[in-house]
Amino acid sequence: ALVAVFSRSRNIVLGMDSATAAVTGSAIANLGVAWGSGQAAEAMPFLALVTAAFVGAFFLLRLGRFAEKIPSPVMHGFVLGIACVVVIGQLPNLLGISVAGTSAVDKLAGCVTQIGGLSVPVLLLAVLSILVTTKLGARPETASPTLIVLGCQVRGQTPSLLLYHRIQAAGDYLAANPDAVAVLSGGQGPGEEISEAACMYQALTERGVDPARLYVEDQSHVTRENLDFSAALMAREGLSGPVTIVSNDFHIYRALLMARDQGLDAQGLAARSDWYSKPTFILREAMALVKYWLTK
Repeated sequence: ALVAVFSRSRNIVLGMDSATAAVTGSAIANLGVAWGSGQAAEAMPFLALVTAAFVGAFFLLRLGRFAEKIPSPVMHGFVLGIACVVVIGQLPNLLGISVAGTSAVDKLAGCVTQIGGLSVPVLLLAVLSILVTTKLGARPETASPTLIVLGCQVRGQTPSLLLYHRIQAAGDYLAANPDAVAVLSGGQGPGEEISEAACMYQALTERGVDPARLYVEDQSHVTRENLDFSAALMAREGLSGPVTIVSNDFHIYRALLMARDQGLDAQGLAARSDWYSKPTFILREAMALVKYWLTK
């Protein structure tokens, strides 16, 4: 709070899970205090007060303006260094091994010496989770004439939150690209009074999308069928590609993988998902990737 109020510099990194936390942890470790111990808990307030004193002194002396003179390469190097410290700190968890020491050097050395004891399942799950995250912000590089909007759970006749986000993303795209059309893909499952495709059709027409731009595919029940049946509908209706696949951000990687395996020229449009559910869905997608590769 003191930095935000008093600093004159625009080069600020804030947040307990960002550079501030990494620098604080490093400072505590350099004092010879074990991280997570009672001593660390006692040292934190002291370190915060010392930092506040420096910030207050910098404010009184109007030294914040000098931060603007720091060259960009230096700032970028600082951020990169912090990123390396954070990544190295997570390596033991990524590899499923336990190492002694708290510094980045200790953890890196420990990982190297214990590489033979790594947990393959943990490593595989971690790598697959990272792959899933590479498409969280997917956006089409070029405008596509056809969307394929993948269905999701409907509660009665109301879209679930995940499906609502897909509908919103598709509606925004169609509004920005008036010549594009959309294939709405999803059948009717247990507890659903209408098909997922019909639910999307209803929501998009209520948003003002011309019904003539919407094609309903209401027989599919899984992602593979969504793509197969949508491709068949496109062939029947003479709809052209490349296609943009709309789904929630955590689902885009697997959806694009399946689409390309099925010969579709596809790119992704990631609809949002809520932060509190994202870790669970990412782990689920990592396991779904293993199942897909084993059964395709």
